[in-house]
Amino acid sequence: MKVLITGAAGFIGYHTVNRLINEGHTIVGIDNLCEPETLTLKKARLSQLGINTSQLEYAKSVRSAIAVFDFIKLDILDRENINKLCREQNFDVIIHLAALAGAQPSRENPTAFFDVNTVGTQNMLEAARLSGVRQFFFSSSAAVHGNLSHAPMKEDDDVDRPMSMYAASKRAAELLCYTYARSFNLPVTIFRFFTAYGSWCRPNSGPMLIARDIMEGNTIKLINNGYLVRDFTYIDDVVDGMMFAINSPVTITAGVPYALYNVGRSTPVPFLSFIQSIEASLGRPAIIEHDATDPFSVGEHIEMYADTTKLEAELAYSPVWDYEEAVPLFGQWFRENYNVTFTI
Repeated sequence: MKVLITGAAGFIGYHTVNRLINEGHTIVGIDNLCEPETLTLKKARLSQLGINTSQLEYAKSVRSAIAVFDFIKLDILDRENINKLCREQNFDVIIHLAALAGAQPSRENPTAFFDVNTVGTQNMLEAARLSGVRQFFFSSSAAVHGNLSHAPMKEDDDVDRPMSMYAASKRAAELLCYTYARSFNLPVTIFRFFTAYGSWCRPNSGPMLIARDIMEGNTIKLINNGYLVRDFTYIDDVVDGMMFAINSPVTITAGVPYALYNVGRSTPVPFLSFIQSIEASLGRPAIIEHDATDPFSVGEHIEMYADTTKLEAELAYSPVWDYEEAVPLFGQWFRENYNVTFTI
């Protein structure tokens, strides 16, 4: 199978490329590498995949030294070059992971979030349609669950009251995905990810910032006086959920080649318990400040965890990593690489 992965230098992209390499697929990855705060870590991930980052030029392919993997520095907003790439390469599958993430950053730059997450997704859908791609996979987020959703979050919840521009941009992209499936018979599967973490994690993600603050002795401010619950999902389980869908026949829903799945651990974990596990894995104490700020006022839920019944029933998904087992692996990786491979 020939696969195009957008956001290939990102956290989930890196692990997805690794898995597809191990399964023997031919892979092309793209990423614009334009965010200064993530560039060092993205280049480190690419180096792990055998890409000589000193050879990178815009829209030029670089072949991995260790796998059948080509990487191209390319922006999903570059419609002309995206269409050209898909037309020339004739991909079987597109896995669209490229995005801007985070509720707070989306308040600071809402236009960029709309452009990348919504317009960029439409560009990829259109390229898939024009080039005859067999399946299109889109990474959405648990953040689309707005103030009408309650834990455990289900796929058929009312998600049309987003609480941030990030959530709105992802929800708009979900609707585009359904429209392309219905209007153009393009097989589309959407994954809603719930708080993924693990080695090579996104720099501004909660687990990474917590680990940094513990290592640096910084105060960790927890809103709602520390009572927050999340569905911390280890990266291996995230990629497993995706692979079950990628390696399965196209799902038909009410005559439309379309499916939407929650990908999570389906286990509510208090934030304080997760922090304690990171403390233990790093061998240092956390300094915590309890803040009475209402999570909803900053676009967050108090409790957010997935109902994964649908993915389990339809694709035999069965997450295996409890946070007590996975956090030590994350902590070891962080200790070995922080201020060596990357800084935050």
